[in-house]
This record gives sequence, structure tokens and C-alpha cells, in this order.
Amino acid sequence: MSKIIDIKRQMTRRSLVFAAANTVVASIILGRLYQLQFMRSDEYKNLAEGNRIKLQLIAPVRGVISDRNGEPLANNLKNYRLFLDSENIKEAGKSLKELAALIAIGEDKIEQAIKQAKNSRFLPPLLLKENLTRDELAKFEFYHLNFPGVFVDIGQVRYYPLSEQASHLIGYVGAIAKDEAAELDENAVERLPDFKIGKNGVEKMFEESLRGIAGVKQVEVNSHGSAVRELSRNPGSGGKDFRLTIDARLQKYASERLGEESAAAVVMNIHNGDVLALASMPAYDPNNFSKGITNKYWAELQENIRNPLMNKAISGQYPPGSTFKIVMGIAALQNKIVDPQSRVSCNGTFMLGNHSFRCWKQGGHGSVNLREAMMGSCDVYFYTMAQRLGIDAIAETSRRFGLGKISGVGLPADKPGIVPDDDWKQARYGQSWQGGDTINVGIGQGYILATPLQLAVMTARVANGGFAVVPRLVADSDSPQFASLGISENHLTAVCESLDAVVNNPAGTAYGKRIAEEHMQMAGKTGTSQVKKLIRQGMEQSKLPWEDRHHALFVGYAPLHAPKYAAAVIVEHGGGGGAAAAPIVRDLLLKIQNLDAGNLSSELPKPEGSVNEEAD
Repeated sequence: MSKIIDIKRQMTRRSLVFAAANTVVASIILGRLYQLQFMRSDEYKNLAEGNRIKLQLIAPVRGVISDRNGEPLANNLKNYRLFLDSENIKEAGKSLKELAALIAIGEDKIEQAIKQAKNSRFLPPLLLKENLTRDELAKFEFYHLNFPGVFVDIGQVRYYPLSEQASHLIGYVGAIAKDEAAELDENAVERLPDFKIGKNGVEKMFEESLRGIAGVKQVEVNSHGSAVRELSRNPGSGGKDFRLTIDARLQKYASERLGEESAAAVVMNIHNGDVLALASMPAYDPNNFSKGITNKYWAELQENIRNPLMNKAISGQYPPGSTFKIVMGIAALQNKIVDPQSRVSCNGTFMLGNHSFRCWKQGGHGSVNLREAMMGSCDVYFYTMAQRLGIDAIAETSRRFGLGKISGVGLPADKPGIVPDDDWKQARYGQSWQGGDTINVGIGQGYILATPLQLAVMTARVANGGFAVVPRLVADSDSPQFASLGISENHLTAVCESLDAVVNNPAGTAYGKRIAEEHMQMAGKTGTSQVKKLIRQGMEQSKLPWEDRHHALFVGYAPLHAPKYAAAVIVEHGGGGGAAAAPIVRDLLLKIQNLDAGNLSSELPKPEGSVNEEAD
């Protein structure tokens, strides 16, 4: 009996132990359930929701770039794009090849899809092709059931109405480079498969503002990470629009006028700095870059000896040749080396020690003052001024007129040119400045270099009465105030009268290229810069290989008696400035004046020839 009682007692104790253990376990489970269901319910609800809903960035609409009159220079068109959903990549090998037979898709895209499928479980949709044509869209819609996971989406593609005629100015957009992408945040909008950024010109200059702010959409996804449906969308905000100072009509005309030459042209308002045209030819089609450039087209651009990839207007640095005599004339007057009537005798040769420097005119110009020297572009006169001034005085005046530093227009690749002096030569070559160096600079040769935009600024500062105008590209109703350069009005008048004679006096080097309409006349200066020293003076340029011919330059302003516009043109290897560059400046200055007057169908003048036009 006692044995039975002992067994019952043991069982009772065990039951109590088990019951107690079950109570503890149940309490723990209930406590954890309470914690999950009530105390931390919001936290875990958000985590679960995150597994079901994904946030995806939406590329913002890029801002529009227009000219001063509202004509678009860069805008956006619909871009029909073909994507492959990530869920179907692994099974898509065969169907992709069938799709490629229907719609031209590069083999590299197919290989990329298969490679990505092997390396990653979850992928964003893969962009197979952009800019689908109507015919391609129709084919896909007809056969789309044969290609599960392939779908069409509408994006945007950048379009440039002026194409090559404004490509260097406006630039283009392109995909972000791999090295740039490596530094981006994982969720950066730049990682989107179709996102493009400004790569050159105004597109790059204002990239941050043109880009806008990315939007976000909530997408419900399945266990494979593939989108099921869109739940909400915040489109973000589009980029800022920009209205430029450029006149699309003049820009188009300038590019057409340069034609097949390797050349650049700049036209600007001398009072407010508005750049009305900035052309460089030959050029590239930015629409090709926007849609995706082919290797063949890229190779053609790189192999072209006329360098269509360089914006010659701001990046081309050339000896200014005799256009620099404008600065030399002002420096000589301002430093009281001569007065406008002081004469220098030119017999065709200037001697410095035992070295001779020749004038372009064999036999010389005889006795000349400033006006006559400028009108005939007498080298000996300006050799003499250079020797008397010295390089420091020449450099100081040059910098006042915008040479030797970037223009301030803001475009990428704006080059500073070179205004040399002793410090510069020591730093560059470890050599002292020599007297012969100064003589060469006196006629715009030797070490001195300038861009066409700098030469336009130089001309504008002379024509506007000596104010430090700075070029600008963004249209603004306000007229900026520029500081005075501190140049005597009488000295500027003397130089401007000389530039008048260059064009409008029968003995001037550009007389044959003048504007005949009296109220639209121009003033200016021819220039020729040597590419290499010729064996024989006066050798006919047309008989030389193209790359050995002189560069041709011309700077000018108009109208003559109430200047408003300045222009500069360089024709690489064009020969003489009077023959090759002066007619282009004439036509550009006539064009902008006619546009101002509302006369859109004006004919170009047919002036008489000049005895000196081939010389400089």
C-alpha cells in the first residue's frame, strides 16, 4: 500500500514539474507573442511591408535649352525602350535570339543579359534597345506573347534641332562613365539604365540645374523581386529651362558660312556681352551621341584631321597675327611711345642686332603713321613699337583687353591662351626672355596665343569705348555694368579710325570685303599667322599642303559710327586673313544687323577688290 502511495507522490511531483515547465515555456511564448503583436507591431509591419513594396527612382525630365527668341536648341522627345524583366532573364536565352531576328538588338546586349543572370539573383529590368521605330514597335506588339518578360516603356531622348550647327556650343548628353558610376550611391538616379548626363558645352555647364530632381514610385513585387503592380508615383520635378543669348538664326548662318573649312566664328554684343553666335566647324552630330554613338562614327571623328571634336572658338589657341596690332597700337599710344601722327620708316626690313625681321611687303611701306601702318598692316612699324615698349608693357595692355586668361563665358574647355613675358618663359622653358621674342610678339607671332572668343572680346572692348565687357550665354533682361579699362578716349578713337581705314579705304587690306551699305559699315583688322616658317617669302599659299598654310584671321565691329556688335573669325590654314576670314566676318555682321532690322532676305554686298587683300 505504501508503495502505491510513493508512486502516486512521485507522479504528482513530476506532474507539477512538467506543469511548471509548461507554464514557464507558455509564458515565454505568450510574452514574445505579446511583444511582437502589440509592443513592436509597427516595426515588424514596416519590415514586412518592405519585403512586399520596393521604391524605384524615376528619371526627371531634363530642362529645355532655347535661344534668345525661344527657339529650342535642346529638348526632349519620346523614347520607346525595350526592356527584359529580371524574372525572365535566366529563361530568355532562346527567346532573345528570336527577338533579335525580329528587332535589331546587338549581340553584346544578349551576352550581357545572360552574364548578369548568372551573377545575380535579383536584377533591375535590362535595357535591350532604345529609340524603337514605329515599325519595330508594331512588330513587337504583334509578337509580344512569344517573348514573356519583354516589355516596352516610354522614356525620353535628348534632341538637338540644329544638329552639327550648334553641337560644340550646346554639347550633348551621354551615359555616365564606369569610373564615375563606381563612386555613386547605390540608389543614385545616375544608376538608372537610361539616365544620361551633360558631357560637353551648355549641357555640362548647367548639368545640375538641367537634371532636375528624381521622382519615386512604389512597386509591389513578388518573391522573385519582379514588379507586379505600381502602387503610387511621385514624378519629382523637371530640370530648369535655360534661355540663352544665342540667336539660332545667326548660329545656323555662321555654321553654314564656315562650311567645309576648319574654322570658328564668334559674334557678340559689345555692350552687354551677349554671345549671339559661337560656331566651330567641322562638328559632330550630338543626336548620335544622345542615342548611342557607333564605333564607326567615333573613329571617323577621331581620324578627321580637321578635328571636329574640338570647339575651336574657345579651345583653339592660335597666334593672333596682325589682329594683335590693335593692342599694340593702344599700348604704344597709352605708354606715350608715339602719337597718332608719329612716323616710322619702313624699307621692308627691321634690324635687331645682326638679325633681320622682314615686313610682309617687299620693299616696305615707306614712311607711315599709326593709321597708315594699321591700314597697310606694316610689320616694321609694329616691330618698332614692340622694341620701344618692351614685353612687360605689351603684356599688361594685352591682359586689359581680355587676352591671356579664360573669357568668363563659363563653357567647359574655355582656354586662357598665352600672354608671354620673362616669368612665363622661365617657367615654361627655363630660358630668359630675348629681344627677338618681343619683336615677334609685336606682330602677333611667337609665343602669344589667343582663342577666337578672346579676340572677339578684345575687339568689343575697343569698340565699346574701353569697358571690360565679359561674354555671357544666359539671356538676362538686366544690362550689366562693366568697369572702365582706363584707356584714353583719344587713343581709342585713333585706333578705331585706323580700323575704319583697314576696311573702308581703298588702300586697306580688307577694302574688297567691306559692307557697302553706309548705315551698316564695319571696321576691323586682318591677320595672318604662320604655321611654320616658309623657305621663301611670298610663297603662294594654295600651292602648299593644307596643313602648312597660314591661318587666316579677321576681327571687326559694326555699325561703324554706333558700334553694337563685334565678331572674330579664324580659318585654319586659310591663307590670307583678308581673303579668307574677312568675308565671313562681313557677312556675319551684315546678317545680325539685318536680323535686327527685320530684313530676313537681305543680299550680301558685292564690293570691289583691294590691292592689299591677299597680303594679310
